[in-house]
Amino acid sequence: MNLYRLLFFSSLLILILNIESYDVKKVTYASWDKPDVELWYSLPKEINKDTKVLFIVHGASRDVERYLKAWLEEAKNKNVILVAPFFSKQSYRYYSTLGLATSSGKIITNSDKNLTNSISSFYTFFKSKYNLSSETYLIFGFSGGSQFVHRYMMYGEDMRIEKAAIGSAGWYTFLNNEPFPFGTKNMSLDRARYEWFLSREVLFLLGDNDNDPNHSSLNTNRGARKQGMHRYQRGQNYFNNLINFAEQSQTPFRWRYKSIEGLDHNIESMSDSAIPFLLYDLDYKN
Repeated sequence: MNLYRLLFFSSLLILILNIESYDVKKVTYASWDKPDVELWYSLPKEINKDTKVLFIVHGASRDVERYLKAWLEEAKNKNVILVAPFFSKQSYRYYSTLGLATSSGKIITNSDKNLTNSISSFYTFFKSKYNLSSETYLIFGFSGGSQFVHRYMMYGEDMRIEKAAIGSAGWYTFLNNEPFPFGTKNMSLDRARYEWFLSREVLFLLGDNDNDPNHSSLNTNRGARKQGMHRYQRGQNYFNNLINFAEQSQTPFRWRYKSIEGLDHNIESMSDSAIPFLLYDLDYKN
């Protein structure tokens, strides 16, 4: 599809919203053969050659407004476009596994709703629409959004992520011999991909009070339970899995681990910890 058609179909619906005096726009992305995706976004005061794009991926609540709102104040004087995709439950029930499997582990063979090229497509749209110079983007995910982001880094079709921050996923795709989506047994990564995945600048965030084994949205399927009793334990086990895999494969590992004292499952507090990492050095240059 040529650029003109991409911009035309993606811009069929643009709404300007107001979230506590911030101008937030919404565009319906429709230039692919999948169900439409609403993209909520906020523009900086000026777009220039240094402008970056930061994607904010929601959790199972799909509360895009709340997720975006958590970043608006800190980003208002930064040279960054905030973009929050809305993956509707009706169209993208299993968005957190990229539409590749159910949360119980059943592989989805129909690729009509898989999201392995989603963020790349959205970035291409914004890069073209605003004539951006950067070839890379930033991404943040919390809870189900954290599930999406780490799996997108593993199985996505692009390698343009510069930095990522992920927080408090309910379960993970380990680099081990468990079947996908709990492990990589039947969906292995080639060396180039896992080297790229492990060598990205990633801030891995956990709240040490996010330890409720009976949390209403926690995956309790057998494959998830094998990863730990609750989010905090599963996150610790996942990070250790990556360390061990990197050592065994002699792969550079550049992820950073941060445990936040007293934090349970909260998007605002988790965003506060990710903001300095992802918005660092995005001030306007004189």
